[in-house]
Amino acid sequence: MVEFKKYTLSSVCDRLSSGKSIKSVEVSAFGTYPVYGGNGLRGYAEKENFSGECAIVGRQGAYCGNVRCFSGTAYMTEHAVVVQASKDHNTRYLSYLLESMQLVRLSGQSAQPGLSVKILGQQEVYLPDKATQDKIATVIAALEDKIELNNRENRKLCA
Repeated sequence: MVEFKKYTLSSVCDRLSSGKSIKSVEVSAFGTYPVYGGNGLRGYAEKENFSGECAIVGRQGAYCGNVRCFSGTAYMTEHAVVVQASKDHNTRYLSYLLESMQLVRLSGQSAQPGLSVKILGQQEVYLPDKATQDKIATVIAALEDKIELNNRENRKLCA
């Protein structure tokens, strides 16, 4: 039987922080690096501030608390929280776990929803050992890949 241990999110992450601001004139429809903000892809830029695999959590705006997994090189804005697991945990697994946690419930009660990195880091998570995290993340990723392939084929058939 797999044992799950209780942690705070910040204790299992090497990085749990917002990105950096970027001037709007530096973001365009074309460029070398994607720019991610709280609502997803904002455009492209000629500079980057992140390379690797992470979960991107929307920190502000309409998609506050939204989670997506990212792998590659990009520019992460101050409206996105970058979550990278420590070597003892799996970032993709954390991404799937965060998706299930309905993080929008943690946003401040104002006209513009906002998610505090500090509050996010204090959230309790229950994790199995790394080998189990790796296996689960691999299975879910394969299912997501298959779903995306099926969706592309369906779009072709409908075109």
